[in-house]
Amino acid sequence: ISLVCFHFFRPECADTSQFQVEDGDVILLATDGVFDNVPDSLLLAELVRAQGSKDPMQLQLVANTIALMARTLAFDETYMSPFAIQARANGISTQGGKPDDITVLLAIVAL
Repeated sequence: ISLVCFHFFRPECADTSQFQVEDGDVILLATDGVFDNVPDSLLLAELVRAQGSKDPMQLQLVANTIALMARTLAFDETYMSPFAIQARANGISTQGGKPDDITVLLAIVAL
């Protein structure tokens, strides 16, 4: 059965994927307000602080730091955000962060 999604916010229209995980893996789920504003290098630098931790407060601290970083950069008009860099690569002249919704979910795999 082929399902054509005219309303992209329905559950059956979601992109899904499967991947192998190992004990201690750090999983970050976030909205585009994070990925449009925070470069991968900064995300990885923060996620390293969560690696190996089983302390919920440490995970919350890292998640809060990522969310605050995204919010701060989103409103920086001079910052060359990942969104602005990609826009320029596609011929759109822009700079600065991209204000958007910001949600961060952080998990550590425990097997």
